[in-house]
Amino acid sequence: MLVTAAVLVLAAAGSAAVLVRPSQTVPANTFVAGVAVGGRTDEQLTTTLEGQVRDKVEQVITAKVGSSVLRIHPADLGIRLDVAATRAGIGHSWLRWPEPARHDVTPVLVVPANARTALAGRLAEFQQDSRNRSVTLASPRKVLDGKGDLSYTASRRGVTVDEGRAGRAVDAAAGVRSISEAMRAGRTTVTFAVTATEPGDDTPKLAGVDQLIGTFTTYHPCCAPRVTNINRISELVDGTIIPPGGTFSLNDTAGERTSARGFVAAPAIVEGELQDQFGGGVSQFSTTLFNAAWFAGLDIRTHQPHSLYITRYPPGREATLDWRAIDQIIHNPTDTPIVIRVHSTPTGITVALYGHTGNRVVDSVTGPRRPVGTGFAIQVRRTITQDGKETGTDTLNWTYQGLD
Repeated sequence: MLVTAAVLVLAAAGSAAVLVRPSQTVPANTFVAGVAVGGRTDEQLTTTLEGQVRDKVEQVITAKVGSSVLRIHPADLGIRLDVAATRAGIGHSWLRWPEPARHDVTPVLVVPANARTALAGRLAEFQQDSRNRSVTLASPRKVLDGKGDLSYTASRRGVTVDEGRAGRAVDAAAGVRSISEAMRAGRTTVTFAVTATEPGDDTPKLAGVDQLIGTFTTYHPCCAPRVTNINRISELVDGTIIPPGGTFSLNDTAGERTSARGFVAAPAIVEGELQDQFGGGVSQFSTTLFNAAWFAGLDIRTHQPHSLYITRYPPGREATLDWRAIDQIIHNPTDTPIVIRVHSTPTGITVALYGHTGNRVVDSVTGPRRPVGTGFAIQVRRTITQDGKETGTDTLNWTYQGLD
């Protein structure tokens, strides 16, 4: 029995001697980037990684960008094989068991932070900034200024609409990731997505505004104190936006006429007589605005003509103004904003209303003056035609007590 046991021990020892080899090598059937490194010693492995594997991993990448093709050297971006980290991840064995299944080791890369910047430089030709949409409204000039029968048609006069331009962009950071993934996988082709960048809107409050929907000009002698007040109220109202469905109050927008707010004393009609008061003359602005709204076909909910007729204004088509007593209120019934623009000269003032009323025509007919005492009665009739069809009429009736 003792002899038999000794034989078995010797046999086992002989078998172990076949399996155990006292040399540290890479396990058989190991590959890095498709390069076989199995059975190599540490020194041989390092040589292979620095040579064949680096050449394989750092091959030129062919990048498709839209319809163009770029050849990119990863090393130019600073993307390199990390030999030490790759070697550390391979492992070694003291044993040589029967050949194992294939084992592919993913190469480790060095990807510097500035790789994105370097790639962005190569992609510059494919980048194009978008241009934002914008609406520009010209300072108004005389278009309509008559005192009698007039017709006005909405137009694009004075409106510049820049619809903007879509840009294009290639994400450099995503490109670096694609290149790195291709290098790890042993591929040499990548595709960079070119994406459209939609334009923004520099004037979102003016969305839909593309027409001069109404305008009017009135005149005055130069340099009187009342002109200071006309110019001041023009400054306060210019640029005001009436939102879709909203209303505009001239008194609320202009505020009280005081010296602290830049107004001066000037003649105004008060209870049928001319008196000096702060803001005298602002009724000329009110009248000019009224006519612009009248020819835009807007709903003028509140207004009041002067008690005495002033010859520089269209009879019946005019509106006075008094703080907290007489206002002008305009409603915007359209689906787009309405913008009030004003232009003053030493001898006149123009109010323009920009918005969108489509194919709208407004006809205004002033009837004959009918004497009443020292004054006269007048009727003004407005007809609105939209897209070739009459959509509404309005009639103004007013009696003047006399002349100013």
